[in-house]
Amino acid sequence: MARRLLLCLLLVPGLAVAQNTQPLPTFELERLQLEPSGLGSLVVGTGRTLDPGVVRVSLQAHFEHLPLNFARTWDPVVHSMGLVQNRLTGHVTAAVGVLPWLQLGAQLPYIVDQQGDSFRGITPPEGRGMGTPWVSVRAAPLQVKNGAPLNLGVELAAGLPMGSEALLARDSFAVNPRVQASLQGEGYQVGAEVGALLRPRYDLSPLSQRAQDVVGSELRVGATVTSRGENGTSTRPELSVLVNLPLQGGRPSGEVLLGVRKHALKGLDLYFLGGPGMGTAVDIPVVRLLVGASFVTGEAD
Repeated sequence: MARRLLLCLLLVPGLAVAQNTQPLPTFELERLQLEPSGLGSLVVGTGRTLDPGVVRVSLQAHFEHLPLNFARTWDPVVHSMGLVQNRLTGHVTAAVGVLPWLQLGAQLPYIVDQQGDSFRGITPPEGRGMGTPWVSVRAAPLQVKNGAPLNLGVELAAGLPMGSEALLARDSFAVNPRVQASLQGEGYQVGAEVGALLRPRYDLSPLSQRAQDVVGSELRVGATVTSRGENGTSTRPELSVLVNLPLQGGRPSGEVLLGVRKHALKGLDLYFLGGPGMGTAVDIPVVRLLVGASFVTGEAD
């Protein structure tokens, strides 16, 4: 009888912990959207469109360190563990100019590898599978190439609910309307966009036991400064800043991304982009690195 009583005393705390463990919600962890036209920045839209009939296709390898970490403070040196510790994704993007002021775009990601560490009894979402595909349409009534003093466009992008839930790569819905503008000078371009990512709200604070660990809709602001190539083999640096302001109780975050693009051959670009994440949001990577190549059938940057 005493042995049975001792066994029950040992098991009860374990059962209580198991009952208190919250399941991990399934949501879209990836927050970066690439600029499929590559006109200006690689990650910030500048209100420009490809000429009618011009097609740009690109392939990117994209690495993120600690894109999901419940225990972070803003100190990239300290963080070494996360429910999603490393994620490697391949992206195929495409854009086509339809009219002088209209462009269509698409982005198809595939998670090549994802690894993490267990957290409070939650098994890390590891493996490979499809991410959320995005499609977009951009209308740009004002463009420098058509004689306007600046570039001004509006874009609507939508995520298709086709990604892997098990890999945190799917929302039930996600739309991203935004306004984009830029100024072009001799050898440089300055651009910005303001938009809102509209998606379901996911409260992760019961898992992390940290207030404001919420993933949901947010206001997005991006700014970029890029050089403009003057010949077929020029090298183009760029600096882009992304800021995310939560609309449903989460934490603000941002990224600073520095890139360089090389015109290797006519119509072929090779490029690199990377930089740190900033802030204590649960879903901002500590660092992001991207390398890629693009091919365009006509005149572009």
